[in-house]
Amino acid sequence: MIPSIIALCIYLCLTIITSLKISQSVILSRQQKIINMILNALFPIFWFYLINPVIFPKDKILTKDERDKLYAEENGSKLGDEVGSSRNARYL
Repeated sequence: MIPSIIALCIYLCLTIITSLKISQSVILSRQQKIINMILNALFPIFWFYLINPVIFPKDKILTKDERDKLYAEENGSKLGDEVGSSRNARYL
């Protein structure tokens, strides 16, 4: 949560600073300034959604115990430490 807030603050600060620089330009017309300010605000968001799956993968990192339980379920083995008890054993 806090890294997201920090990233949002940095994004807003950079967008405001660059938009002010664009608005002070004497070379660009009024229409060009407006278009550049809109693109200046939207391109970082666009790139975030393109790169988001790489930065924040949906796959969860498994611990060794979780991986062993998953393999046991896939192979049809019992889960847990039951010895000779079929009532509490879980089969796939």
